Amino acid sequence: MGSPRDLVAGLPTRLRGAEKELGSFHGEVSRLPRLQGWLDHLISWGGNGLLLGPIFTPASHGYDTVDYFQIDPRLGDDADFDALVAACRDRGVRLLLDGVFNHVGREFPPVAKALAEGPGSAGGGLGVPTTPTV
Repeated sequence: MGSPRDLVAGLPTRLRGAEKELGSFHGEVSRLPRLQGWLDHLISWGGNGLLLGPIFTPASHGYDTVDYFQIDPRLGDDADFDALVAACRDRGVRLLLDGVFNHVGREFPPVAKALAEGPGSAGGGLGVPTTPTV
C-alpha cells in the first residue's frame, strides 16, 4: 500500500472537443501531449500518479475497445503516448491505464465474427466452452 502522499489525479482522456464516435473522426489529433503541461501542476498538489481512462481504439466512448494495440486516434498516436510516458517517468509520476480488458465493443474482431456467424458457429461461442446445464 502506498503512503498518504501517494495521490493519483484522474484526468479524462476524452478532452473537450473530442469526437464522440470514432466513425465521425478524420485524421489525427494530438491530445495526449496536452497532458504533459499538467504534470508539474499535478506534482505541485503533491500528486505522484496519473490515471488515464481508456486510451485504446474504441468504437465510440472508450469502453467498447476495438484494438488494444492502437492508441485512440482521437487522442494521438504511439509517439504521443511514448512522450507522455517519458514525461511522467522524468518527473517520477506513475501512470495507470484503465485498460478495460474485461469487455469489448461489437466491432472487436472476435465479437464481430461471432455476431456475423451466429450462435451455432465456431466463432459464435468466442472460444468459450459451453457451461454445463445443471
